[in-house]
Amino acid sequence: MSHSIPATAGILIGGQSGRFGSPKWKVIMSGITVLDRLWEACNRFEKKIVIGKEQPDDLGKLFLKDELEGQAPIIGLYTLLKNSTHDWNLLLSCDLPLMTAGLLEKIWENRDSEKDIIVPESDAHLQVTCAFYHRRLADTVEAFISNGQLSLYQFVETVECNKVSMPEKQFFNMNAPEDLDTAEKLLRNE
Repeated sequence: MSHSIPATAGILIGGQSGRFGSPKWKVIMSGITVLDRLWEACNRFEKKIVIGKEQPDDLGKLFLKDELEGQAPIIGLYTLLKNSTHDWNLLLSCDLPLMTAGLLEKIWENRDSEKDIIVPESDAHLQVTCAFYHRRLADTVEAFISNGQLSLYQFVETVECNKVSMPEKQFFNMNAPEDLDTAEKLLRNE
């Protein structure tokens, strides 16, 4: 299992975390920050970067500043695709603190040369912020954004995707402070 994944992993920390109240990536779970957990989950990727609005002090990780204004994961995706040297790129949000290396590997194994997106589907939801995007989508994403459309979900619906059904609890989405307790419980039962 030690071979590397020839892709770039882009971890998004750019959100305002309005509902959550503080930056989600800084939240400590089982002794380490959510960002460090996700960074570790991406260890097999050839390249890993953190994407956001402003580089945090003492981040200690490769950082890419968003290319465009606006608060939306699709902006992070555009930044990732525009700067990537890999064909395939994982967009991963700090909303998903339970993501594991094994699950990312499973998504990766479902890539399809005919499709430009590999997206997990969990509980009938497309997990667009834990999906692989092909670099050739960069211009399409840019056009979508310049039309004033900032929904990554809507963007994904316009592209040929490989949708992979995954019921895993690791797709638990942390949006509010009370979700942290749930996430911690799920983590302990891993």
